[in-house]
Amino acid sequence: MQSPLEQQLQRALERHELKVHYQPKFHLATGELQGVEALLRWCTDTGSWISPSAFVPLLESSGLINRVGAWLFECAASDSAYWHRHGQSVVRVAINISPLQLRERGFLSWVLSICDTWQAAGAGLDLELTESASLPDSYDVVGALNALAAANVRLALDDFGTGYSSLSLLTRLPVRHLKIDRSFVAQLGVSRKAEVIVDAIIRLGRDIGLETIAEGIETEQQLSYLRQLGCDIGQGYYFSPALNRDDLLSRLQLPMPPPGRWRGEVFRGHALS
Repeated sequence: MQSPLEQQLQRALERHELKVHYQPKFHLATGELQGVEALLRWCTDTGSWISPSAFVPLLESSGLINRVGAWLFECAASDSAYWHRHGQSVVRVAINISPLQLRERGFLSWVLSICDTWQAAGAGLDLELTESASLPDSYDVVGALNALAAANVRLALDDFGTGYSSLSLLTRLPVRHLKIDRSFVAQLGVSRKAEVIVDAIIRLGRDIGLETIAEGIETEQQLSYLRQLGCDIGQGYYFSPALNRDDLLSRLQLPMPPPGRWRGEVFRGHALS
């Protein structure tokens, strides 16, 4: 029997209540826009917002994640083309993928088949895989991911440091980015242990040729720590919340800041020091 939230989610899909918003990511050394992460958002017909932590597990347990995931790819590609037509490029769009999608026969081949669509839209495609997820034990998956990497699709391990298979995945998969979990970022300046862990992840990434991305940056103190430690890319409310397609375009169309100033300031409304 479906729970009330599952029933509500089913109706939401029929009513097209799920939306895609985009959170900007910035190079921490220069402030330049690196790309955006596509995020599912659900606003009910009553105007209330449902947390992704509540409905994404339902999408996975019900098997709807494959259908919704394919729609998210198509929506993000369409929005990238929309920004491109208006003279703006988001450089790269990151999309989270579920292990259930990896288990769907032909999923990665389908992603490879739409790479031309992304290139025509002026954006590169990044795939984010939660590192604590259990991957299908198949050479086909690794081979498909390698084929995607050859087509300039970049793979990131999300929530890095919170799971159990990190180092194994680094040796098996064509990973380009490590995403530092927000639980560590939130403790920068508060917990020495968290600072040591973040420093270790950044050093690991640098030593094996991977870029690091910090998520959940909310304060200038956190930003300062990450820049001092050499983190490459950051995202979070300190820069910008996730924006819908048109709000993001409006921010992209604002005048560029003078040389030496942060591109991120157009998202925050004032300069970053």
